[in-house]
Amino acid sequence: MAVPTRSTPPQDGAGLTSADGRRAGRRRQDVLVAAAGVIALRGAERTRFADVSQASGVPVSSLQYYFGNREDLIVAAFRQECQAEQAAMARTLGPSEDPWEQLTGLIRVGIVGGNRSAPAWRLWVEFWRAALRDDELRQEAHRVYQHWRQMVRDVVRAGIDAGRFDGSVDPDSAGHLVVALIDGIGVPLALGDPAITNAARSATALIIDAVARLLKVDILGDGATKP
Repeated sequence: MAVPTRSTPPQDGAGLTSADGRRAGRRRQDVLVAAAGVIALRGAERTRFADVSQASGVPVSSLQYYFGNREDLIVAAFRQECQAEQAAMARTLGPSEDPWEQLTGLIRVGIVGGNRSAPAWRLWVEFWRAALRDDELRQEAHRVYQHWRQMVRDVVRAGIDAGRFDGSVDPDSAGHLVVALIDGIGVPLALGDPAITNAARSATALIIDAVARLLKVDILGDGATKP
């Protein structure tokens, strides 16, 4: 992917639908979700306005007008995916006050389950490739990782304070290790490695087991923790 040339598109995709701002915002999000799917399938370098138009139902002329150029659309799709994942992780922390349940929830969101697993990881691979050559995207990647590691650190620290996790574990190191484990399993998931049976479910179990060993948490067969 060439280094993107920034343009100045209108805010929030105004005009993609009617003057209703909320509907315009939803329509823009739908376009970016469609664009992310195309990028995962074709790769960033081969993604064209025509492909996104076909996937989203929005005319090419509208995409060009409201996103500026192809590179701006791709960057916006990457950013949308980053924001969506961080929002999903934040939601995961809400339902439970148990640090282990919160941590396993973060792991499940990070690995991605079901049929979305391989396409989602292919999109992240494309994001990393683009960030290697684009300073703005590289800073975006740094922010995503900083936020992700901070969430893990906070949960691990809370688990140590509550006596749920091994007190000798350094929360900062745990944040780096957990994120590295998730990214590490994501590469074979993106490639469809047949050695990882049952796709994301098996990958999730592997990472949860490794993190349980790191934090010295006893887990039962169903993933619950012993009292």
